[in-house]
Amino acid sequence: MTDDAAPLVAEVNLPRFIAKFPRCDEELWVADVEVSRSESSIQRFEAIFFVEGSGLVSIFGIDSPDGYPHGLASDLALEQQAFIAFLRAENARMERLLGPVVRIFSSHLYYSELTVTKAYLSARGSSLDSGVGYHDPETGTYVTHVVEEEHSERECSTHASK
Repeated sequence: MTDDAAPLVAEVNLPRFIAKFPRCDEELWVADVEVSRSESSIQRFEAIFFVEGSGLVSIFGIDSPDGYPHGLASDLALEQQAFIAFLRAENARMERLLGPVVRIFSSHLYYSELTVTKAYLSARGSSLDSGVGYHDPETGTYVTHVVEEEHSERECSTHASK
């Protein structure tokens, strides 16, 4: 297997509490993220935001089709949006490399986002469910899901963009 086709690996370091959202139980956290497909291709992202609340965690902005997290200063929001775009590009890259066989994996449309979210949960020592979002090519719509800790899925409501 070439490095290009190797599975994405994520490591999350130094998760830090930032603030509680007003009028809800959600909290904003920040952490540094490293993603790679091999030891020679590590990409580092500093200060990536996550939202915890209502029993789940997600990358802040993942509930938005364009990945833009409303409520952050514009420079931070643009960096967060770029990180989400990077993860979505990684999903598309794997689909191109693996072709139709990738569809045997139910998470192929949000694999990279889920990988990073699971790494965050591991760094926090948490067993919350994971919130993910993706563009469904069959329906042309943007879908948000909760991937439960025991790996089953259910639709989730929009959160984190309050």
